[in-house]
Amino acid sequence: MRITVFGAGGIGLYFAGMLARAGHQVTVVGREETVRAAAAGPLLVSRAGEESSVPDVQVVTELAPGGDPADLVIVAVKAWQVRDVAEALEPVVGPETTILPLQNGVEAVSDLAAVLGSERVLGCTCVVIAERVEPWSVRCLGAHAAVEIGALAPDSAERVEAVVEALTPAGITVTRTSDIEATLWRKLMLISSYGGVGALARQPVGVVSSEPETVALVRAAMAEVLEVARARGIALDEHDVDQMMKIYAGFGPETTASMQRDLAAGRPSELHYQSGAVVRFGRAAGIATPIHQTIYASQLPSETLARER
Repeated sequence: MRITVFGAGGIGLYFAGMLARAGHQVTVVGREETVRAAAAGPLLVSRAGEESSVPDVQVVTELAPGGDPADLVIVAVKAWQVRDVAEALEPVVGPETTILPLQNGVEAVSDLAAVLGSERVLGCTCVVIAERVEPWSVRCLGAHAAVEIGALAPDSAERVEAVVEALTPAGITVTRTSDIEATLWRKLMLISSYGGVGALARQPVGVVSSEPETVALVRAAMAEVLEVARARGIALDEHDVDQMMKIYAGFGPETTASMQRDLAAGRPSELHYQSGAVVRFGRAAGIATPIHQTIYASQLPSETLARER
C-alpha cells in the first residue's frame, strides 16, 4: 500500500516506522531537518529498550503534483494545523485515497472532509505515547498504538476494512466503531477533562488523582462534555463518564496530556480544540460549561503568547 504520513512528530514517525516495517511504501512529509536526518540513515524506532532500523522511508517537505495518489493518508499534525494540511494533501488524493486523521478533538474530520470529501475521510481516535527523540528517531513509551476507526459516510465501510488490513499486521490494534461521532466525543470527554484539570493543577495524574476533590472536578468536567454532546444529538450517557473515569484511574502516575505538556512548555497547544471546543459548542447549544470555561480562559493568555512567538 502507498501511504503518506503528514507530520514528523512522535506519532507520525511511529506510524511511519511501524507501517514501513510491515512492508508498505511510506512517504513522510516533514521539515527540512527531517529530510536532512533521513538522508544520513534509516528511521530508528524503539520500544521497551529495543531499537530497530527502518530503511527506505521517503521524506519530503511538500507534496508535488503529478505523482501516483496515495492509498492511505495519515494526518499526524496538531489539530490547529489540519485545515492548512487539507489543501496541501490534494496532490496525493485520488478517488480511492482514504484519509485517517489522528488528532484529539472532534473537528479534524470535518475540516478534512470539507476540502477532500467526506467519503474519503474516516474518523479515528488514537492511543499511544510516542516521543520524537531526534528528527529521525522515535520512542514508544508503553503499549503499541491502539486506534478506533469508523466511516463518516455509509458507503465508506470498505475503506475501513482496507485500513484495518494495513494497520493490523503493523502491530497497531484496531477496533471498528459503527458510531464514530460518539467515539470522538468520548475521547474528547477524557482528554479535555483530565488534561485541562491537569493544566490547572500543574501536576501529573498521580498527584491529581490523590485529591478526591480534584478527581471530582475531572468527573464534573466530563459531565459538561456529556451534556454538550447530548445537546448535539451524540449518543452518550452517564455510563460513558463512568467508562472514561475508569480509563483515567488506570493511567500511570506520571501521565500528563499532550495539551497540558505543551501549555507547561510554552508551546502552542490544542487548547482551542479541546476545552475551547467544549465552550464553543456549549454556547451554541445553550449549555453552561463553567469548568471548561475556567480551563480555557485561564490558559488562553499562555496560548496566545505561545502562538505569537
